[in-house]
Amino acid sequence: MSDTYIHVKPAIEVQFQKCMERGRVLFFSAPCGFGKTVTAEKLIRQTGEKYRSVSGDRVPFEQLIEDPNWKILFVDDLQMMQEEKDLQALCSLIRENPDRRFILASRGLPPGCLMAFQYTGLMSVLHADVLLFDREDIRKLFQEWEVPVTDSELSGVTKESIGHPLGVVITIRHMAEGQTFGPELVAGAFREVFRYFETAIYKRFDLNIRRFLLELAPFEQFDLDMARIVSGDPRVGEMLDWLQRNTTMLRYDETQRFHFWPQFRAFLMWEMDREYPEEKKKTLYSRGGMYYELKEDFVHAMDCYIRGGDHSKVSELLIRSAELHPGMGHYYEMEKYYHSLPEKEILASPALMQAMSMLCAMEMDYEKSEQWYEALKQFAEQCDRMDAGGRQARSRLAWLDISLPQREVSGLTDTIPAVFRLLRGKEITLPPFSVTSTLPSIMNGGKDFSDWSKKDDMLYQVLRIPVEAVLGKDGVGLADCAIAESKFEKGEDITHRMLSLVQRAGEIQRNGTPDIEFAVTGLLIRSQMASGRSDDAVRTMEQLRTRFAENGLDRFLPNMDAMRCRMDLYVGDLDRADDWYREKAPRDLMKLNVMKRYQYLTQAMVELAAGKNQDVLLTLSSLELYCRTCRRHLDSIHLLIIRAIACWREKDKTWKTYLDEALDIAEEYQFIRPVSGYGAAVLPLLEECSRDDQDKWYLRLMAAVREQAAYYPAFLQPRTAPGESLTATELQILRLICADKSNAEIGKIMDIKLPTVKTHVSHILDKLGVSRRSEAKTAAKKRWLIPDHL
Repeated sequence: MSDTYIHVKPAIEVQFQKCMERGRVLFFSAPCGFGKTVTAEKLIRQTGEKYRSVSGDRVPFEQLIEDPNWKILFVDDLQMMQEEKDLQALCSLIRENPDRRFILASRGLPPGCLMAFQYTGLMSVLHADVLLFDREDIRKLFQEWEVPVTDSELSGVTKESIGHPLGVVITIRHMAEGQTFGPELVAGAFREVFRYFETAIYKRFDLNIRRFLLELAPFEQFDLDMARIVSGDPRVGEMLDWLQRNTTMLRYDETQRFHFWPQFRAFLMWEMDREYPEEKKKTLYSRGGMYYELKEDFVHAMDCYIRGGDHSKVSELLIRSAELHPGMGHYYEMEKYYHSLPEKEILASPALMQAMSMLCAMEMDYEKSEQWYEALKQFAEQCDRMDAGGRQARSRLAWLDISLPQREVSGLTDTIPAVFRLLRGKEITLPPFSVTSTLPSIMNGGKDFSDWSKKDDMLYQVLRIPVEAVLGKDGVGLADCAIAESKFEKGEDITHRMLSLVQRAGEIQRNGTPDIEFAVTGLLIRSQMASGRSDDAVRTMEQLRTRFAENGLDRFLPNMDAMRCRMDLYVGDLDRADDWYREKAPRDLMKLNVMKRYQYLTQAMVELAAGKNQDVLLTLSSLELYCRTCRRHLDSIHLLIIRAIACWREKDKTWKTYLDEALDIAEEYQFIRPVSGYGAAVLPLLEECSRDDQDKWYLRLMAAVREQAAYYPAFLQPRTAPGESLTATELQILRLICADKSNAEIGKIMDIKLPTVKTHVSHILDKLGVSRRSEAKTAAKKRWLIPDHL
């Protein structure tokens, strides 16, 4: 690698200059191929000082002491200096020559004897991260080689090389020779880097180290225990210590786990494919699976077992995971593992047939869901009455009868007492439930219980005991929370019911489940918001989220964050709501995840507040079929109200159809809150709507809507944005400004004269309410005028 073509990063030049002026030692610590040697030599030559260059395995200390002329000593491959006496001799040379400078390059970390120089500020260490090239470094290197490169090619080189200097230089050399950047060139560059690694590093290791590296290469990260299990070598601690002292290819993070540099791991995988037969590779993955299984990290364990071809272990872990993490969310998280199983494997297990029936239902493949249900039913019928397998199958059929989203809620009034009788007779034992599916609601959790709301008082009396018995821990507090939520949705005062539920909080935490606790707390938060006490609601949410996060209940956090986003929209904290939208909103419309419907609706609300009405309609479109098929009445009301507001703002007359449909559903169940919660956003639509003003329910609804509009007058109101008045040309120029294009470059791209560009830029800044180009990007992003990646 000729130093003629080495681009030295400004940050490295600064460190080098500091060392020359007031330091004593500059230490380059990076793996092979990072350009340590050529970078150091180029910097040294640029000083014009006399220097000596030596290798770490043969430093002529006596000659250096006797020679008075050199000013800079460059020791390359310092990791080869293994003798303690040589290291001490180097330290003495540094201490006794304060006017001389020492540049050291190593594939390992600084030896312990040199650390004293770092502690006293006399030695600076440049790690691999500093030596990596960024996009601008790579662009400058292309310029130095005088090789033309397009923006897309530059992005491709940056992505494929991840800034590894040797990989970048090899790629540029091939392009200088006339090759076109693409998969073939990338593959060739990788092979060339790998051959270099093989000669310069790998073949210099003894056979035990080579074997150790290859056996750990399949795993992105590992700890000492995993290294022992996978390699089966009792000396793994010694080998890891040696690798850390003598190389920097292995990194150690704050969670006490090791991982290879990406380029070196790719090389090891390449080497493993050449050296190891398929069976040996499968054995390694199976050992990795065993380690993760012992840690109860079932996801990583199943990844390993799949790669090891052990489907029976995947089946076993899926069943264990479902028992540890009840609820429909588990099936989404494990979807790819269930689908990886052969059908024969599934048909042999009642637990897996139950899982497939539920998973297919969640994927909206209801026909396939019922096929798996029938397969489970046939399995139960073929078993003897006393057969444990048949008992398990009947138990899981009962679970599906209660849980499948396509089953009518009205049928549960017969199903639950029947299941209760079977439980009392010890004919079945139900698998764990998750009634809420991690949502802050029982009425609108795993199922929509709107139909029960029509007779909530009667059903509470009749079903409370069997429901709590059937659901076990998930039944603690459920009935009281459900009836309170039913009354709340109808617009009734639930203060006394909430007092009772809050008093039971300790019991729910001790004897119940986090699902019910979230449902109860979610209802408390909604009632606080509905009464205008937003500060209390925010505190309640923050306390709950902190506690759940500390207890490792991460599955609830996405819906908690969505709920907090809605609260931000109510109080007008649009910047915080935008942060949620950019960082946490689902925004994957091509594959509906029904478990995220609360988040989809929240996403649509943020888009409504941003004036992105067409995006609102697109977001909601994926939910419509699911809400209709599974009779999700409460979700349907929210969907229709949000859609009506978006259409009304777009002056699309279909808004009234959507609003009427939402009101019809709400009136059927006497619901108030699902509509009144939209307050100021829905009020103008209701005022235009011609409904019977004498209708008692409608009068109550309008009063509740006006109350919410008074509490939160800015809720979902389209923000006033000066940028909305930008013309199409100005929007194009704004994007170029935000891409850091100069006025001259903008003129060339847009094919307009420079004075015209300046006029447009001036108008754009005025409309954005800023005075400088540097402020335009921030202002434009806040007004949703440019995408986040610019």
